[in-house]
Amino acid sequence: MARSSTRQTNGQRDSSYRRGAIMGLTMAEAFILIAFALLLLFALWQWETNKENTAAVESFKDLTPNQQEEALKVIYRFRDLDQAQMERVHDAVKDGVFQDPANSWRFITDTDLQRLVDGAQKLPEDVRRQLADLVEAQQAEQVLSELGALERIVQAGQSLSGITDKIGQLQAQEAQVAQSLQNEIGDTVANLDGVIGNDGSITLPENVVFRQGSDQISRQLQQFLQAACEPWLRVLRDSEFQIAEVRIEGHASSEWRSGSTVEQAYLGNLDLSQRRSQRVLLACLTYISDEEIKAWARSHLVAVGHSSARPVLNDEGEEVPEKSRRVVFRATPDREIILEDIEREAQEALSQISYRRELFGSWVDQDGDCLDTRHEILQIRSEVPAVLTADGCRVVGGRWEDPYSGIMLTRASSVEIDHLVPLAWAWDRGASSWTDARRNAFALDRGNLVVTESTLNRIKSDSGPDEWLPPQEAYRCEYIERFLEVVEKYELQMPVAEQDRITNLRAVSCS
Repeated sequence: MARSSTRQTNGQRDSSYRRGAIMGLTMAEAFILIAFALLLLFALWQWETNKENTAAVESFKDLTPNQQEEALKVIYRFRDLDQAQMERVHDAVKDGVFQDPANSWRFITDTDLQRLVDGAQKLPEDVRRQLADLVEAQQAEQVLSELGALERIVQAGQSLSGITDKIGQLQAQEAQVAQSLQNEIGDTVANLDGVIGNDGSITLPENVVFRQGSDQISRQLQQFLQAACEPWLRVLRDSEFQIAEVRIEGHASSEWRSGSTVEQAYLGNLDLSQRRSQRVLLACLTYISDEEIKAWARSHLVAVGHSSARPVLNDEGEEVPEKSRRVVFRATPDREIILEDIEREAQEALSQISYRRELFGSWVDQDGDCLDTRHEILQIRSEVPAVLTADGCRVVGGRWEDPYSGIMLTRASSVEIDHLVPLAWAWDRGASSWTDARRNAFALDRGNLVVTESTLNRIKSDSGPDEWLPPQEAYRCEYIERFLEVVEKYELQMPVAEQDRITNLRAVSCS
């Protein structure tokens, strides 16, 4: 039984360890793998989809004028690529799939390439094969999303090692319970050839507790229950172990009467194991004299019959019938509390991560017409038919009234799409704990997008209505009301003082 339990525990633990990984790799392997495959394509893809976006300049408020000038040179240098290069970059990620990655390396610097090669050499052979599969077939958007999630978890400190620590604490509590039980009833268990496991479970073999095929408790088991039930439950009740339930389990081998089918054997053993566990539970309760412990037992103690579903196996993976027939006394941890603790700590850690534009995704072509969100908005909101590039995928001209200033704009290069409720503002008021999908939906919500002039957008930056109002006074009421509609739609949480200030501003602006 001990070996079977260990195997299952290891399997469960292995699943937990791999839960945060990509394609079955550990976190460390995943980061090396993704960095190797995506460093170049991620950068090019972001440049291509965001090159006219305001994301690159939203942090200008923290830069000096000279730094802003240098940063702009870098941002707009991408536009110096010739047409052939532009098309190559545009096609690097097409339809969500990596295209011709081998020839895309010509965009990377020698230093970065050397660093990636050095990292790749440290990868195991099977991981390098995973890399090849990734580059050839993996969906780019899915991988980028997973990479972003992993990166945020690592930055927050809630890595796999943190979750492992939580599991380690649980194992330490189990070990402490096992030691306490050993001290209290170890000799009593040993007298029946029973075993106290490292997790605090107590296993008794069938030959000393029941006659074969019978649910009648043996005299030896009666004596054991009389001596051990109350101290067993007291140790569990007084431990720091978060217990969901205390189980008395009946287990059987796959054997049954001669000539029976597999199903008949299973159902027969199920009935027998259930009757045995119930009889043990009832007998256990009768030997408890402490009413408080008995009350605690009634709220935690259950009888479970497993039939032959959990046999004890030997090293070759074969069933050991005589060891499979057993009774197990076990406390199961409250995994919901444990997972809630991990989730709470993760959310608290994630809330401490500083805002970055890429956490909200980028402009995308949602309807397959090759116009991404920015250019869709420019086309729809132009007061005259918008002027498009030859391929129809970009807007270069039109006529837009900036509602913030009332200024008419005609060149797409001087126009930006502003988030009425800024992404950074939303991040600090709840968006930091959102899923990637919800953040992306917020960033693409057309009700939160405004066509405005570049300079004015930079001045507005990530301010709310209590810090910035449109120069055009006639628009201020609508601006504040639209702002609050978005806040309510996405359930963003403002401090009371801030909410009061904005409410007062609305009263003044809308009077």
